[in-house]
Amino acid sequence: MNEQDRAVTPVISTILMVALVVILAATASVFFFAVAGSITEPAPNVADTTGKFEVADGRAGDKQLVKITHVAGDGVQVNELEIVVRATGPGVDTEARLVDLPADGSSFENKNFADGDPHNLIDDGDTTKNSVVISDGIDVWSAGQTITFRINTGTADFREGETPDADELEVVIVHTPSGTIISQNTFTP
Repeated sequence: MNEQDRAVTPVISTILMVALVVILAATASVFFFAVAGSITEPAPNVADTTGKFEVADGRAGDKQLVKITHVAGDGVQVNELEIVVRATGPGVDTEARLVDLPADGSSFENKNFADGDPHNLIDDGDTTKNSVVISDGIDVWSAGQTITFRINTGTADFREGETPDADELEVVIVHTPSGTIISQNTFTP
């Protein structure tokens, strides 16, 4: 063999190695950009919320009022919220979801319930005037504002000795574009 033939092998192997690296880099970049393109917007930073569940006794006590207050953090567009409410106990195991918020007027409509049934766990009647979920003109749930709604006593009754007997209420507020839970409260009155 002469010396010219021996020099061809290293050159060809170098060209093949460079081609292999370029193909691998192209494949990896296609995969990376496909994954990066499917990442959604991050959830707003709701630093803190507080929750309160008021169950009154007696004749005037048919109200079961849920109040979730935004304490600190970013404001959230109300139309980007979904509220999931679950009631459990010896006599009840049910769930309702409030969607398409804010509601028009002073009460929830069929469109505001995920299942389309207004006579579910969440009372569709007049709620308190400070309810950010149903107030016309309030587009952002921000620090200091309270989401307020009532639990239907005919579906889940947290009053002592009443039926259907319920003993735990969970309220989860979800930021729908990111699918992130921004508030979760469990009440055991």
